Amino acid sequence: MSDLPRPTVLRGNASSVYAFLTQIAAHLRKGELLDGLRILDCGAAGAVPPLSIFAEQKMDCVGIDISEERIEQSRAFAAKRNLAIEFVLGDMRSLPFEDGSFDHVYEHNSICHLGHADTARAISEMRRVLKPGGLAQFEIVSRSCWPLSSFGEERGRGEFWMSFGENASDEACHSLFADDEIEPLLAPWKILSKVNSLSHRRGDYLSEKDWAELHAEAPMSCTPDEWMAVYPRRMDLLKYITWTFLVEKPA
Repeated sequence: MSDLPRPTVLRGNASSVYAFLTQIAAHLRKGELLDGLRILDCGAAGAVPPLSIFAEQKMDCVGIDISEERIEQSRAFAAKRNLAIEFVLGDMRSLPFEDGSFDHVYEHNSICHLGHADTARAISEMRRVLKPGGLAQFEIVSRSCWPLSSFGEERGRGEFWMSFGENASDEACHSLFADDEIEPLLAPWKILSKVNSLSHRRGDYLSEKDWAELHAEAPMSCTPDEWMAVYPRRMDLLKYITWTFLVEKPA
């Protein structure tokens, strides 16, 4: 049996993180190696930190997260796997790093929990700490998702709030952007690719009563009876849509 450590396997929705590693490798200059390249993950912490797949390539890995509890989980995982990853308690909206500190920077499933203005601020900070010519990757949730009510109460344009846990005062934000709202976020960058991802949410949790209440949000013009006739095909309408942007900081 091999004594080599098993590579980290991320959860199913983290395919974009693997894709970013592939893009970084593809952009290496002749003779350049991944070893030692400095990479930052904004919103990095958790039980299985995505930075692990970069650390396994001997990259110089730094992660920032606002949750001390999640950072401790990540540190425990990294120690168990003998991975050299630095985790910093902080806020991606005000990164505690100097300009041009990193070769590459990304976020995964984190920036979507910021409001619109804070999303712009975080992406600006990612650009500030990135070296010219460095790559960044971030994911934006599209307002084309349906139903929007599944994200909670819309309190500001595209900013949805939902309670979680046992304490009703614990709330999470989800920010959704229309196409024309995304453009200003990308203006300072060179866009290398944008990938639209569509997944059909599970609909088995929706009772017929739940479905009837969604008629007010129906994505087509129909009577209540016509809407109920669609119930067996509800999976076709339940959509979660994201844009993943691979961008470069102009030299």
